[in-house]
Amino acid sequence: MKKRPLCSAIAMASTLMIASANLHADAAKSGKQHEEHKSTIEEVIVSASPLDKSHSDNTRPAAILSGDELRRQAASTLGDTLKGQLGVASASFGPGVGTPVIRGQQGNRVKVMQDNLDTLDAANSSSDHANAVEALLAERIEVLRGPQTLRYGSGAIGGVINIIDNRIPSTVPNEINGTIETRYSSVNEESATVFKLEGGSGNLAWHLDGLYRSSDDVEIPGFADIHGDEHPEDTTNGFIENSDSESKNLTAGLSWVGDDGSFIGFSVSRLDNEYGIPAGAHAHEEEEDHHDEDEHDHEEDHENEHEDEHEEDEHGHGEAPVRIDMEQTRYDIKGQFLAPITGIEKMTLRMGYVDYQHKELEGVEVGTVFDSEAFEGRIELVHDRYMDGKARGAFGLQFLDKDFQAVGAEAFIPGSDTQSVGVFLVEEWDLDSWLIEAGARLERTEVDAQGHNSVDFNTHSLSLAGQYRFSDQQQLNIVLSRAQRAPSVEELFSDGVHVATQSYELGDANLDEETSQNIELGYKYHVPMGSDYVEIDLGVFYNDISDFIYRDNTGGIREEQPLFQYRQQGAEFSGVEAKVTLPVYRNNGNSWDIQLFADSVRADLDSGEDVPRITPRRLGLQFDYHGAIAGNAFDAKLRYTHVAEQDKPGRNEEATDSYKRLDASMNYRVESGMGEWTVFLRGDNLLDEEIRNASSFLREIAPEPGRGVTIGARYAF
Repeated sequence: MKKRPLCSAIAMASTLMIASANLHADAAKSGKQHEEHKSTIEEVIVSASPLDKSHSDNTRPAAILSGDELRRQAASTLGDTLKGQLGVASASFGPGVGTPVIRGQQGNRVKVMQDNLDTLDAANSSSDHANAVEALLAERIEVLRGPQTLRYGSGAIGGVINIIDNRIPSTVPNEINGTIETRYSSVNEESATVFKLEGGSGNLAWHLDGLYRSSDDVEIPGFADIHGDEHPEDTTNGFIENSDSESKNLTAGLSWVGDDGSFIGFSVSRLDNEYGIPAGAHAHEEEEDHHDEDEHDHEEDHENEHEDEHEEDEHGHGEAPVRIDMEQTRYDIKGQFLAPITGIEKMTLRMGYVDYQHKELEGVEVGTVFDSEAFEGRIELVHDRYMDGKARGAFGLQFLDKDFQAVGAEAFIPGSDTQSVGVFLVEEWDLDSWLIEAGARLERTEVDAQGHNSVDFNTHSLSLAGQYRFSDQQQLNIVLSRAQRAPSVEELFSDGVHVATQSYELGDANLDEETSQNIELGYKYHVPMGSDYVEIDLGVFYNDISDFIYRDNTGGIREEQPLFQYRQQGAEFSGVEAKVTLPVYRNNGNSWDIQLFADSVRADLDSGEDVPRITPRRLGLQFDYHGAIAGNAFDAKLRYTHVAEQDKPGRNEEATDSYKRLDASMNYRVESGMGEWTVFLRGDNLLDEEIRNASSFLREIAPEPGRGVTIGARYAF
């Protein structure tokens, strides 16, 4: 197929860089008249909005993970990092993969972004593909729950995860600063080292960061396979075989920053990630349905015989360990220009080009190779305020060109070229007690797959949101939205055995767009109590989705593998999220807080069946302590979570038992003349519970890690 994304990226980058330089020269002339206005611009907290909305003024449910809290929660996968947030879970495929689930929706419905631009990896094409991002390198992670299609397109129909990393600096530091961190985790003997350096001079700013992480097989309580007690010879006891991993990441960025705050910058990043797929994925399903009892009486030479069968099997359906070898090089351009033309307050541009390769290794042999070249760009313009400054808005253009190839005997997805272009408009009115936001987006997507007729989709999204402010401490939010999503290439055209998931995946070229009708109510109450406050955060949502696309476990067998087929019918999602924080004790700089939290989501298909892999109800209690030891800052957290059983797992899916999870963490900070040292300790699953994650595709053969301790140190200067 044609390799157009790179050429498009170079051409557009050159054009916009030249245009940006001219725009900045014009902006510099009028920079003085914007100084007074700049001083009143609200601090940017939620960057996933073109209007620079603060957290409290955001009409949609959002969570911000940054600072010590992010360092405390950061894990080897994005899903594991965020699974403690309200409404967020992790869809694991063994320890090497943990993709975020928002309100029961995942994959192509949750958009993962690198600083407001799609990661452009292949994570959504299959459940065994990891996100090409590193939480340990993030400065802040924003989670927006519910449809966010207006700004980011149909892939954000369920929510957005935005990783902010400052790889393209927007300001020039006064002096060189940086951090270096090392940590060790006992549950899989994981060691990780991270560094970041930033500096600059004059109008130039630069950024460097890097990561190296390696781990061994993860330890678990009991057998890996849920049927291990019956057939212990078919599984491992106390660990998950082939779950080790190794990852390396290096990034460099450079920016030119103007005196008026405008900037333009470029970065390049290289990621190498290798991880194993737990042995026996879905194999037990075949054994239960098709193996006679005497087939479970393994002889000593069974393993060698099985390896011989693998060599003779032209499809590679043997038991050789499957590993993923991922390589990605990413190039980014980011710019912001104040008052570039009359009537425009600010223009922002983002462009990214990704060269991605993903090899599925079957033993020492290369099975399938996934190649992707993708280019995405976005231009946003915030227009001048009107109605005496009470109204503002933004409009923009977004475009994508993705060239995808799958090569090999097990290439179950055809090569394809996906192109999309979208335009959007967002307007906001601040009317005393009411904050009103309305928006619309039009998007066209065309998928041209090898061996198939080209298909195209026109999606339309509308949203109306309001915040009623009873006072500065109390707000009521309501969001009404209609969002559409175009089917992806794997949902449309998959047809073949996927060795990594040990399944036969079958798409449907006749799928229509999904249409989501969503209503959401949120209530926030911050009650002052002296110098402290009680915080109440409640939310309920209802989402009626027409033509919902899901991966159905049909119960059938094709080419000796379980058959999973993409189907479509109506579905309803509903749920509740709640968090209450109470101050308990204050004395001489020591403080105790208690937090109660809960979330629940229910999802049904119109046929009366359950949507598969939905997170069950969660209820928890958390204690937070802040104080000092020997004059140095110290904080600690103890978190208890009860997760209900999932007895509505979906057709031909295994139910999961309830479990209790106890986690704890501590941070101790010591300031020195040159910087600050932080020593941290974290304990995960301290009760050593056997946890079968209902959102996981491999919950029956790969439980969550057992009891583990992470210890580390960080130096910032």
